[in-house]
Amino acid sequence: MKRIFAFILLLFTISITQAQDYFVAHIKGDIEVKGTNKKVAVGDQLNKTDELRFLTQDANAVVMTMEGKRMVLNGKETKKNNDGEFISFVQDVVLPLSSNIQLSTRGGDPNNIQDFKTFFGEEKYVIIGDELKVKPDPGVFPIDNGWSFIYRYETGSRPVNKIVANQGAEIVLDRKQLYKTKGVVVDPEKSYPVKLFYFNSNNKDAKELVTFHPVFVDENTLTVELKSVATFLENNNVMKGRELMDELYKFVLDVHGPINKSIFFDWLNSKELITRG
Repeated sequence: MKRIFAFILLLFTISITQAQDYFVAHIKGDIEVKGTNKKVAVGDQLNKTDELRFLTQDANAVVMTMEGKRMVLNGKETKKNNDGEFISFVQDVVLPLSSNIQLSTRGGDPNNIQDFKTFFGEEKYVIIGDELKVKPDPGVFPIDNGWSFIYRYETGSRPVNKIVANQGAEIVLDRKQLYKTKGVVVDPEKSYPVKLFYFNSNNKDAKELVTFHPVFVDENTLTVELKSVATFLENNNVMKGRELMDELYKFVLDVHGPINKSIFFDWLNSKELITRG
């Protein structure tokens, strides 16, 4: 009887320990596990009692509970120790991740944009990889007779105006082309905000369409994050199939920022990151 009780107690203890684990889904900056000096990476699991070293105070990590709830390890909650290091236990810096889902959705048909404010919004807009191809409504925004789109931002020293490339009726927001000026590569995040104009070179007519903050998310990094999250949620029987696809979309909204749902699902389907079911 004592052996049975001890075994049950052991199982209970193990279940509690497992319930304290957090799955790492996203990293910004560098964070180390103090005991091993190993950098925290996407796919790692952390315990509440793990002690972390934040190499900069603005470093943070998005983690998930075993039930799939998103949390954030916030370096701003740490304090310097006597050695000048930002050290804290996981349990002291883990906070609920503020959700932007209700504010983050971006509407409009990417193949027939009639209103750029509706499509891009007026704050962040996530672009996966180095470019975004969209098609303005040709009846509203024809790309002929001198009309084109102008992408304008400030570098700190001077304004930059770039003609947006087009492929037929599509326009292409290409980071490599738009953010290279006079041989210098500009950091998009240091040139906010961007203004998009519809401009006629013949009569110099300019129509301001939208002011927004494009966020270029590395495609390989996002693929690793979403594959890890999908595998974690499927293996823990939290969700799968269409529900999981919706969850990955919400993950991008909360962690990276707003993105058009149609564009995201087209990209997600091309990557085959989840098991259908």
